[in-house]
Amino acid sequence: MSAEIKIVDLTSLPSGETFLSEREQAFFQTLKLPKRQKEWLGGRFALKQLVGAYTGISLTEIEVLPQAQNGKPQLVVQGENSVLPFSITHSNGYAVAAVCKEERYIGIDLEKVTHRMDAWKKDFFHPSELVEKSDDFLTALWTQKEAATKLLGTGLTIGSFDVRCINGQVQFFGRALEIYRKLGSPTITWQTSSLITGFQFTVAVGK
Repeated sequence: MSAEIKIVDLTSLPSGETFLSEREQAFFQTLKLPKRQKEWLGGRFALKQLVGAYTGISLTEIEVLPQAQNGKPQLVVQGENSVLPFSITHSNGYAVAAVCKEERYIGIDLEKVTHRMDAWKKDFFHPSELVEKSDDFLTALWTQKEAATKLLGTGLTIGSFDVRCINGQVQFFGRALEIYRKLGSPTITWQTSSLITGFQFTVAVGK
């Protein structure tokens, strides 16, 4: 898989003034909750390091700004919108970013392994997905589903049953299938791993 990944420990972030542009600093000031501020900073720092290594451009000339029409992050390099596929995630003290130079679409998700109630399983997973019951498996399954929806560009704004991850394959239904077809029905592959001890992580790419 051609994705490049950067992990950032949120407890050791540099000051945002050292890597944010003026526009990013202005947006950062609108974030009120300290947890949200740290996660936002961590995701941007991780992505900027990847893009900076790839392009050789200063981190302050690489921006990740919300799009006016939908609020989704847009990568801007030296004032120009970039088409480099990227994705950002964060969980329990870590932020992760990924870029993909060869494939057209990418989505990632990181989740801490934890025990969840049966009601959560019934709400978010179709019965066909529940081939195991361990906390590791269910957390990995959740990251696969999240990564797939990020690849589609929707996140979990679509029904969770419309994206089903079964035996290493993703299946789309309903609105998710409509969006997938509009993207040209890309071939999707993913890799799930314990990127950080005690966590599950999935990166999904489409071409």
